Amino acid sequence: MSYLTDEEKAERIKQWWADNGLAIVAGLVLGIGGLFGWNWWSDREETRAQVASEMYQALQSAGQVGQTERAAELADALIEQGRGTPYRSLAWIYRADVALAQDDREAAIRALESARDSAPDRGYREVFSLRLARQLILAERLDAAEDVLKAIRGDAFDGLRLELEGDLARARGDRDLARERYGAALDAGHRPEYLQLKYEELSV
Repeated sequence: MSYLTDEEKAERIKQWWADNGLAIVAGLVLGIGGLFGWNWWSDREETRAQVASEMYQALQSAGQVGQTERAAELADALIEQGRGTPYRSLAWIYRADVALAQDDREAAIRALESARDSAPDRGYREVFSLRLARQLILAERLDAAEDVLKAIRGDAFDGLRLELEGDLARARGDRDLARERYGAALDAGHRPEYLQLKYEELSV
């Protein structure tokens, strides 16, 4: 059995470090850089969400006290700066509500489309899609409404989706299909009083 002297051990360590040291240092630098980069990105996204939340609260407050110009400015700013947060979609919803209050259904539809398209997840997207489908039916854009309803998959919205499918069938003059959809909506547990009245009206 051979043993290395201290000098030979030191020489081997130096040689190993010469062969591998650069890769180790590079790995450490990349790892630390990645950690700092992730923390920076996370902090940035958290800050953006916090700012967007505060802007949306200010938008709501301005709208409630009738400061319509201020609310509109905040909505515009939130749409521009709130990317990646749910508040951007909610700013579009505010615009839609304002447009409906002004009897501008087409502007409301455009705002609802933007709210849907900028929604941060499927839940928000489908809620906004339901509102969009209702306005499309009222605007008699029935094929577009049908396309929107077909894209809604969430079980949580079955009742409302079925009701809107009933409204769509009724708008097309298909009373039997409308009654069927209203009945299915009621069976799914969606039971607002007005839906029962629509169902009973078609039962006569």
